[in-house]
Amino acid sequence: MSRLALLPLVALLVLPACARRTAAVISTPDNVAASRWNATLSTPSAMQGVVQVQGRAWITSVDEGRRTRVDVEVSNLSAGGKHPWVLRTGQCGIAGAELLRAHGDNALKIGRDGRAQRDQTLDRSFQTSGDYALEVLASSDNDSTVLACGNFAPPNMSSPR
Repeated sequence: MSRLALLPLVALLVLPACARRTAAVISTPDNVAASRWNATLSTPSAMQGVVQVQGRAWITSVDEGRRTRVDVEVSNLSAGGKHPWVLRTGQCGIAGAELLRAHGDNALKIGRDGRAQRDQTLDRSFQTSGDYALEVLASSDNDSTVLACGNFAPPNMSSPR
């Protein structure tokens, strides 16, 4: 086959690749910042040696910022356990206002593998200022013992360079 005969075939393959495509646009409401706040859960020093809970939690704005979703995951707990969890203002070890208490059917139910995860949605917007902490409690009967706690950190809002 001659080179001239290949020219239309090459053009047919190359031209679609050169066509300008419209970029996809992802929009978020102006009042909703990049809204995933993260926390690493760990056992307070006073409880280390008794339990060694690990986990993570995050807070996100949902429904265009009208509601707030809280997710929590834990591991290294006794199978069959049922642990309430609390979202508070403030930091671990410093009592703040209680924003959410998840107990009963919303408690963390520990599976055979020592893990559990739950989420709960609040019918209010997430205030993106202030300090927040999540506590995992020993049980409904012993809600003064914190098995794990994590302080939430806001997302990195700096622009890439």
